[in-house]
Amino acid sequence: MRSGVVLWFLFAGLLLVLSQAHAAVSIERLQINGGQTILVVRGEFEFTDNPDKLIAEAAASGARVVTFDSNGGNVRAAMAFGRAIRSLGTETVQLRAAECASACALAFVGGVRRTADPGSIGVHQSSFSGDAAINGHEAVAAVQSLTAEIMSYLMEMGVDPKLMQLSLSIPSSDIRYLTAGEMTQFGVTTSTPSTSQLVGATAESTPSVKPVVISTAPADADRVLRFVAEYHDAWSRPNAQALAFMSTAYADTVTFYGKAISRDEVLREKAVFADRWPKRVYSVKHGSERVTCDSTCTVTGTVEWFAHSPRRARSSSGMADFSLIWDPATNRIMSETGKVLATDRKPREPTRIISQWQQQNGDCRGGRGDSDETWKACDRREAIGAKLEAVGWCYGREGEYGYQMQWHVCGR
Repeated sequence: MRSGVVLWFLFAGLLLVLSQAHAAVSIERLQINGGQTILVVRGEFEFTDNPDKLIAEAAASGARVVTFDSNGGNVRAAMAFGRAIRSLGTETVQLRAAECASACALAFVGGVRRTADPGSIGVHQSSFSGDAAINGHEAVAAVQSLTAEIMSYLMEMGVDPKLMQLSLSIPSSDIRYLTAGEMTQFGVTTSTPSTSQLVGATAESTPSVKPVVISTAPADADRVLRFVAEYHDAWSRPNAQALAFMSTAYADTVTFYGKAISRDEVLREKAVFADRWPKRVYSVKHGSERVTCDSTCTVTGTVEWFAHSPRRARSSSGMADFSLIWDPATNRIMSETGKVLATDRKPREPTRIISQWQQQNGDCRGGRGDSDETWKACDRREAIGAKLEAVGWCYGREGEYGYQMQWHVCGR
């Protein structure tokens, strides 16, 4: 169907729903493009509005696109709808035939992909209802709290928090409609496809980095990747648990950094190292793995580490390549070697591991809710976070908002 015809269908449908007026949010189904369904969120957001009704409508209709006819309302309710939209992995579209202003803009940016006509998204200051019983001090505290929540939410959705500066410059009695350039600049929109793409039924998946596998036995390749993850997870645990895993991980004889030695000798070297560095975090850089499998599997990759010795008050941090030959018949390592690529001078914190966590956190929170890669990123984030916590690092403090939370030494 040509772009102009698709636009007409959407425009005509919006005119129909615009002819009805509701105070609270309602969800309308709009059929276009030969049966495709778009959900129209219509009315003002109220505190009692529950985004579960949007989730239910999306599940029942199979809609992959959400659009709006709303001049705002309750900010927290709008953000709840935005998070629901992000969890569904749907995209948001806004045309000038309708309006998405004030709090509605927060719901709009929940879309995984976001497209909007120039002048269709309006922003201004948030305000309290006229009958709110609140004194001056309480008002200041409430405004600060709400501003912090909005800024945290914008960053969560991949929007430049500088949009908040523009919004705060516009009185609540006025409205500022964003230009195409401003929407791109602040990250309100993510793409500018043709009109026919604006109402596409399915958002494209975000490209992701995956391990390269060259294998005549795909099942074995998957198994060795799981083993490598388990190996580095185990080596990041307390010494007794780490060495217990290592005792089952190696063949009777191992080619260990170019020298054939017994498993007992390997374990003695591991025990010496573990005693020297009792607190350890080892994490493979996602996407660095390379696997080839035949009768055995060879897996290479890059691992980053942070190790600390409380007794010696010393820390170590860096990055290394590793290479393992693994026997899928016995689940044992036959050969191990590697090379240090970088060591950090006088490290005080696990910067490399925190950076990995932040990458996976971004992929988890910014990915499509119906994508396996999104959930895998969330799993990787949790695994890395657990390793950091095991060596005494905590994320955020009580009373902090999301944008304030950082990794820090627990108890400090």
